[in-house]
Amino acid sequence: MLCVGITLLASSELETQEMRTAPTEAAAIKQFEAAIADYLAMRRRLLNEIPPPIPNSTSVQLNSASDALAGAIQRSRQGASVGDLFVPPVTPVFKRRVDDAVRAANLKAVLAGIDDDEPAVREPKIHLRFPGVAQMATMPPSLLAVLPRLPKELEYRIIGRFLVLRDIDAALIVDYIPDLIPR
Repeated sequence: MLCVGITLLASSELETQEMRTAPTEAAAIKQFEAAIADYLAMRRRLLNEIPPPIPNSTSVQLNSASDALAGAIQRSRQGASVGDLFVPPVTPVFKRRVDDAVRAANLKAVLAGIDDDEPAVREPKIHLRFPGVAQMATMPPSLLAVLPRLPKELEYRIIGRFLVLRDIDAALIVDYIPDLIPR
């Protein structure tokens, strides 16, 4: 009986320690959402500092506006690194959710077919303009369903095994998670 009590106590202490050291899924998602909110606040500030596209803009004018936004973001986030938006606690949450969705929906064949053309970008980098003329794989709806919704300015994309967070208007990779997409 004494051994059972000690085992239960040790197990309980271990669970309590794990709860203290590993944030819960909800807390990790909240940290991710806070990082996204901070990015959007910076982005809104920058949009007030650069000329906006004018109504009925030509493609050249739209590209110039995109270039200006991308340049402003790059200057503002000079020290940006992987994990600034995909905060470290959210990576295992995304990994588990993606793995579960791939298994449940049998998505391996879908994911294998995403890069059927030779990709122009094999490995993402922070602030890489994506695409120029690069192939852009869209996210399968069953994967989007398990990831937190993003504001209209951002989107998830897949490059090989990477989950990429892309600023749509700036055509800029702002963060990514390596080895998240099973192939």
